[in-house]
Amino acid sequence: MEIAVSLPDREHSATASTISGLMGILMSERWPRQPNDPTWQHALASCLRSLQGELQPTSARQAFVSAARTAHLKVLPDDEQRLRRRATSLHRKVVVRRRELEAG
Repeated sequence: MEIAVSLPDREHSATASTISGLMGILMSERWPRQPNDPTWQHALASCLRSLQGELQPTSARQAFVSAARTAHLKVLPDDEQRLRRRATSLHRKVVVRRRELEAG
C-alpha cells in the first residue's frame, strides 16, 4: 500500500510503496530527525528487520507511521482514515445522546 508523507518544508512530500522506500524517506535529509529519537530509530530498525525477513512489512509500516506522527508529519492515507473514524465516532455519540435526551 502506498504511503505519502508531507515533509516539513511543506513544498515536498515523499511517497513509498515498499519497505526500502520507507527507509529512504526515514534517511532523507528532509526528515525532521531529532538526536537520539527512539521512534525514528525503531522505525528504521523495523524496516531493516522487515527487509531481512525477520518482521512483517505491516509492522515496519506501523513503526514508520508512528515515527512520522512523532515528527508531526501528515501521513496519507492513514491520517485521512483516522479523521473518518473520529468523525463517525462523534456522530454516533451525538445520535446516542440525542436519543437519550428524547427518551427523557
